[in-house]
Amino acid sequence: MKRLPNKTLLLAIFLNSVWIVKAQTNGLEYVKAEIMKLTDIEINAFRAGDCKTMGDLIDDNATFYLDGKKAPSKEMIIGFWKRIQRPFEKPSKVTSDFFPTSNNSAYVVRIMEFTKDGKLYKKEIVTKVWVKGKEGWKISHLHSTIKVL
Repeated sequence: MKRLPNKTLLLAIFLNSVWIVKAQTNGLEYVKAEIMKLTDIEINAFRAGDCKTMGDLIDDNATFYLDGKKAPSKEMIIGFWKRIQRPFEKPSKVTSDFFPTSNNSAYVVRIMEFTKDGKLYKKEIVTKVWVKGKEGWKISHLHSTIKVL
């Protein structure tokens, strides 16, 4: 039996590792694309006051934190969303970062900045954790913090 030279073996291990990382990255890019699409649906439903669609995207056992305080239930959050006056104030700057963590989970950090007379006066940071289960992708955790500067 002929042995492979060490350099050949190392090259094979390296190429295999690159292939595995590439396959994982491609899978996570697919997750990112799915979460981006669902985030657009959820944001549009929120703006329109479509609480049914929003509720369908949230797991029944999801946890919610608003300005650092735990909200008791999904039903309470949906009731709060129904009472919010629309249309909303438009932020002057919005950034959304998508972080797929596996084929079945990801989180999104959305930062909205509001200015008045050219000065930043309010910032809202919303973090959502998405988990893929038997019923598809659902938000399992939401944390929203609004800071008036």
